[in-house]
Amino acid sequence: MTVMRHFGLAISATLAAAALAGCGSSTPAAPSPAAAPSSSAEASASTAPASQGAVHTVKLEVLGKGKNMQPIAYVAGSSGSVTDATLPWSKTEKVEMTAAEQRVGRLVSIVAGSVRADNGMLEAAKCRITVDGEKVADGEGMCKYTIKDQAAG
Repeated sequence: MTVMRHFGLAISATLAAAALAGCGSSTPAAPSPAAAPSSSAEASASTAPASQGAVHTVKLEVLGKGKNMQPIAYVAGSSGSVTDATLPWSKTEKVEMTAAEQRVGRLVSIVAGSVRADNGMLEAAKCRITVDGEKVADGEGMCKYTIKDQAAG
């Protein structure tokens, strides 16, 4: 009896899911991958994300000499922080942009922290961002830039 009850609940849930899947659509629902005959190559191609194309080389730099007195925080292809960095410091990453990011842009940034000046006082460290070999931002304390592909939008 218990097996039949669970089986009945499973069938009810399946039918309810099938009914809901068809709601709001004038086209018939696509068959499930288990029911549709296809080659494994076709299945892989349909589930694998398509390459969007735009890849940029981003170089983040904190300039100066000596040790950074506060952590360096960065966002590019990845994000993270570095403590007790010896200056000059740099990190180069490949940034792959989605189609949406190509249209609206993708922010890359670095918070450079502070360094000890020659007079012993702390001052904002100088930073620079280079994208594909071209300097796009420089400043003190924080540098940021929005990568946007002109052809995409």
